[in-house]
Amino acid sequence: MAWQGSRWHFRNLDVPVDDLVALSRRVAESFAGRCVRRFLGMAGIDRCIVLSSQAFTALIPLLILISTLAPVGKEDVIARSVITRFGLTGDTADAVHQLFSAPEGASSSVGLFSALLLLFSGVSFTRRLQAMYRAAWERPREGARSGLFAALGLLTLLAEVFFLYAVRSVARHLPLDGLVMLLVSAVTGLVLWTSIPYLLLNRRVHWRRLLVAGGLAGAGTAVYGIATAVYMPDLMERYTKEFGLFGITIVLIGWLLIVSGVIVVSAAVGAEFDESNALWAVTLKTRFHLLDPARPPPEADEGALTSGLLRADVVLLVRVAVNWAVLTVGVAVATVIVPGIDIRGGLTGYLAVSLLFGLVNALLGPLLHLVALPLSALTLGVFALVVNGVLLALTAVITQSLHVGDFADAVLGALVISIITTLLEFVLRPLKADR
Repeated sequence: MAWQGSRWHFRNLDVPVDDLVALSRRVAESFAGRCVRRFLGMAGIDRCIVLSSQAFTALIPLLILISTLAPVGKEDVIARSVITRFGLTGDTADAVHQLFSAPEGASSSVGLFSALLLLFSGVSFTRRLQAMYRAAWERPREGARSGLFAALGLLTLLAEVFFLYAVRSVARHLPLDGLVMLLVSAVTGLVLWTSIPYLLLNRRVHWRRLLVAGGLAGAGTAVYGIATAVYMPDLMERYTKEFGLFGITIVLIGWLLIVSGVIVVSAAVGAEFDESNALWAVTLKTRFHLLDPARPPPEADEGALTSGLLRADVVLLVRVAVNWAVLTVGVAVATVIVPGIDIRGGLTGYLAVSLLFGLVNALLGPLLHLVALPLSALTLGVFALVVNGVLLALTAVITQSLHVGDFADAVLGALVISIITTLLEFVLRPLKADR
């Protein structure tokens, strides 16, 4: 999708249907396509939801129990940690204190009794995690032995999480603490998400084969940890004002859902990489010792050398992604300049609105510009801006993520998008020119 002249169109996408079918087949046969198929085959979306809900069920009572068992004068250790981590103030900080405070009159005996329930809840979480890893690596169930390793995995998970918290507390006081925290989180995440599946898979899969999944999960959670420090305070404050104490739980569930998604996707990609016999995959696994030393090294599959995406396919997909990004930037600038235009949903909302706006322009733009061609010719192309405003207004009607105040705002917004995307096209054109 790109803006050219007075309308949007799909540049270099006017290919025959047979070529599109062949492209879709090559996408499905590529490594990325196989990762998606593995993710769907292991019911990845359902597993993300189950893991996040089970983690929430075990996490909140565990944190409250820690507050209950804390020494006198430090009952608010969890609340203070959360408040400091996200820089919360005012009503939001009060809500966090209320959520994680131990009830009045609570004693250590009550906490110890609750620990038994938390043990079952925690083991239930690790068993869900175990089932996810079994589905990713296509391993069968192994009876009561799996339950033993699930309990061991829970203890290891808790120990490594507390160790990570201690290391992060020390790293926070070092120079360049942001970069150090990112590296420390990635390394500790690598150890955590390599050792946990190694135990949960009953040590049937060598730990070297799990390093790619562990590295992806560690890097993903580390980057997301940095991102949460940026957007979480405003999100918690907004949800606290709208829903009170329940708003904190909504934010925590959403946070756990994204973390679960990172772990599940990393497992799917790591398992697919471990199984792949493509030349590039075999080369990487051999060079970086990502193979089981007790098994013979795999041989590259000659058929895998000719399957997957062609160079032209990659160029086409990159071009579509760049055009989509250009349009998203144009839409974002329009929301800043034009007061009557607003987009809800954060980055996801901007991406969705820009994609929908491009589709509306591609499907209806040519027809509307053809009908308005006489007026556009008489006004030297000025009336084409009115048509573009109509297309932007139609997009606002289709999706609730985009709000346009009135038709004048739609026309002005379309003009801003046109200017911004034209400038970006001029800058990026050499990068997207045919070689």
